[in-house]
Amino acid sequence: MSSIAAIEAQLTELSLEVFGTSDLTADTEFHSTFIYSKKGGFKTMEPEKRLYVFERLGQILSDREAIKKVYACINTDKLYAGTNAAEHAFMHFVERVDNVIGKGGSAILIGDLDDQQARNMVSEFSRYRTRGTNSKYGKLITRIVDSVHFCRSHHSRMIQLADAYVFTVSNGYTKRTGWFADGYRKAMAGADLWPDGYKEWPK
Repeated sequence: MSSIAAIEAQLTELSLEVFGTSDLTADTEFHSTFIYSKKGGFKTMEPEKRLYVFERLGQILSDREAIKKVYACINTDKLYAGTNAAEHAFMHFVERVDNVIGKGGSAILIGDLDDQQARNMVSEFSRYRTRGTNSKYGKLITRIVDSVHFCRSHHSRMIQLADAYVFTVSNGYTKRTGWFADGYRKAMAGADLWPDGYKEWPK
């Protein structure tokens, strides 16, 4: 818990520096798509400052002792017709998180309430804890406890930090181009973003 408090303190400090307030509102949300696309609270912000925000988020994400990073990437062009990409992404993600937690550890999942898959995640996760996942070998989820909890992203700096990591990972697959994309890659170049667990599926 002390690690979470320390990470939150850094994000609060960044909010004060960037927005002049520590209030959690939609206008002070570190939403990476908005930072990148100059929307929301970043609509009038200069490019250099937006790149600075990304750089600071990358520095915070680099704390390997306090933050474990996990992602699942679904190659949608290789899926059979009718396959639910979001369901498979969530399943593989949960499996990797359960592995990363390690023996004797426990955690809860907190997701973005604005995510369209929120309701499905709750029922799927319940099955994973009682009957195991639907992957090739199946895995009974034992280290992630209770249910999946949800919160509006602008109410949680931790969800915003997770969003920053997802944005960075997706950037590696989508290969954005242009001068701001080049600046973004330069801003994130010094960050240690290697995942503690990941899954790319199907190969």
